[in-house]
Amino acid sequence: MGYQVRTIWHIQRYPIIMFMVIAAALLISLMGFHRLNLDVDFSDYFAPSDPRFVAFNSMMEKFERHDQLWLLLETQQDWRDKEPQAQLINFIDKLKASQDIVSIQGYNQFVQGTAKEDKILNYKAHPRLASVLSANGQGLLLQLRLSNHRVQDFKTQSLWLDDVLQRMDSDSSEYWQPLGVNTYFNGTHALNWQYARVLSHDLSWFAPALLGIILLMAVLFIRQKLWVLALCINCGITLVLSMGLAAWLKLTLTAITAFVPVIIVTLGLAYASHLYFGWRGEINRGQTNEQALRHAVKINQAPLFYSSITTIFGFSLLMFSPSPPIQSFGLLVAFAVLCNYLLTLTILLFFARHSKPSMTKGLDFSGVVAIAKWNAGQPMAVMTGIVLISAFALVSVSKLTLNDDPLSYFESSNPFSLSSEKMTQYFSGINLQHYVVSSAANEQLAKAEISFIYKFSRFLKRQPQVVKVQHIGDWIKSAGVGQNQFKQILANNSVTDLGLAGELSADKQSSLVTLYLQPMTAMELIAFEHKVGDWLAEHSTKVMVSAPIASNLMFAHLSVENANNMLLSFAVALIVLAILLCVLKRSIIFGVMGLLLNFLPLLWVFALWQLNGGFISLGTAVVLGMMLGIIVDDTLHLMLKLPDSKVLSERAIWLSLYKVLPVISFTTLTIALGFSIGLLSAFAPIVHLSLLSCLVVIFAWGFDVLMLPVLYRRWISSRLYKEGNSS
Repeated sequence: MGYQVRTIWHIQRYPIIMFMVIAAALLISLMGFHRLNLDVDFSDYFAPSDPRFVAFNSMMEKFERHDQLWLLLETQQDWRDKEPQAQLINFIDKLKASQDIVSIQGYNQFVQGTAKEDKILNYKAHPRLASVLSANGQGLLLQLRLSNHRVQDFKTQSLWLDDVLQRMDSDSSEYWQPLGVNTYFNGTHALNWQYARVLSHDLSWFAPALLGIILLMAVLFIRQKLWVLALCINCGITLVLSMGLAAWLKLTLTAITAFVPVIIVTLGLAYASHLYFGWRGEINRGQTNEQALRHAVKINQAPLFYSSITTIFGFSLLMFSPSPPIQSFGLLVAFAVLCNYLLTLTILLFFARHSKPSMTKGLDFSGVVAIAKWNAGQPMAVMTGIVLISAFALVSVSKLTLNDDPLSYFESSNPFSLSSEKMTQYFSGINLQHYVVSSAANEQLAKAEISFIYKFSRFLKRQPQVVKVQHIGDWIKSAGVGQNQFKQILANNSVTDLGLAGELSADKQSSLVTLYLQPMTAMELIAFEHKVGDWLAEHSTKVMVSAPIASNLMFAHLSVENANNMLLSFAVALIVLAILLCVLKRSIIFGVMGLLLNFLPLLWVFALWQLNGGFISLGTAVVLGMMLGIIVDDTLHLMLKLPDSKVLSERAIWLSLYKVLPVISFTTLTIALGFSIGLLSAFAPIVHLSLLSCLVVIFAWGFDVLMLPVLYRRWISSRLYKEGNSS
């Protein structure tokens, strides 16, 4: 560390070179900004090579799916009445006039007669009418296919989609509102639209909130203009460099990425504060500015270095997540922590050397030491309480379940949430699952495949989780033809001519079985998948049946894999931390203390989360992967600034704690306030991540202040007792 300190002051002798290097890095970053991918798409959460995602895309290509954009119209009348139908036809004509709409399908086909009768297959009752008109006639669905010819007029596809849907929403409301008709959008396009709007909403709130926190910290604690300026410059440079990295590497950015700038600025402010408080303490003791800075660097160099390393390591573990946005999240913050560390020891020190110190304190947390001393006087009560609560917490955490649903990430008042409720109210909901049934001999579907589909459908309909099953047999029954006759009709006509492209592949070798399911948790979806899989293993010997294909199911597996990876990452990081402390302090006791101080806060917080009805989701699992790297910062500052075991005494401990506890109290407040900004988000994963992170930081501070002195006192007493006996 001595070499590094000399290097730091050597760099300060050549500020021009330092600024030139930083300017070059900024220029390279800015040059890549045009490469930033700001499109928001639900599919971004899945790796392109994910077998389930590949199968999903293959299904979308093989079958003509009409679920990208649904427009649900709700009225108190019956859409089958003459007057509402006339209004609907007029509205459809207006939609067709839009250059953004290629075609319109759904209930309008029945109104205009195109779906009532087929030239080849005559239906007694159309098998799909119930899918576009509710039983009471008050809800109907229109399927809209969009033209993307105007995409090139916008910087991103998300902006184009926002423009198209906003216009459509405005036009629909203007037409239907006077008639008392409510309009709702659903489908993939509607989902992506809301993801983009949530991202825009969050960024518009996060930026001013961050500035407000920096201003609050400056007014109450850091009353040095140049220090505040340097901190802002550091954060600004770090953000630009991080976005430059995202641009050049073409990282996947989604709604959850909106929280990355908050974390970067919060950690930058918290980490640099250690230097400021060390400098201020020396200034108040009468040291010169240069002496105070050198002392602050000397005592904080090792803790800053190791805490930065552990934070980088913690966030880097997020790259083991199966989800590209989480990988990008971890990489960006890890890179930002590295940038902030280097800038703190360069730019920050440059400005600090030119500051005009004054004997000013600002608010401090010296009262925390008194609390710690009082608590240390009751070691048995504290340790007994911690053991009992931890045992209870273990039981509580064991009951945590995985309950993730990407369609419920929005607030209840969000347009997509409202439309999903209406889809469930009037139709069969939006929780779809598909199976592709194919000929084992790569031939046209024949009696074996169709008979199996009927048998499979009967099994599925007996399951309580299944609301409805749709398959090619519905069309055969409605047309009143036998399987052999249908086989002949299928051989003589194309799938498109028959109007069956949504459920038959163009080569006629595959058919789609679609399930509408009750709302289910991730684990329930996977359990249902296994149940159906067991049945298929026994009964599908003569045909080929794909694994279940569904966006919700893909996300369920993603959530499980992500949670498992984050749990493993947490365990690895915890072990590495314990080993690091053992090595740095040359004592196993320090390693055990560090392990307890960082494991128990997370245990307690997740136990509290479970008791309040919380569950494991995408956002909460990320907390496991990233928070250890953050809370370990205070532990390292405490451990590395405490005296070595050879000169350890109670007086020495309290002298050290008096210098460190107020500082880590400030960093805890800063991080808690910074992370609380996420509570303003309209995106559930960010809200969950924010809330749990705040609680973990606060609980970790409580363990550092209340538990650490107790453990040290017990260790000192034990050590002195052993030394007395040995003498």
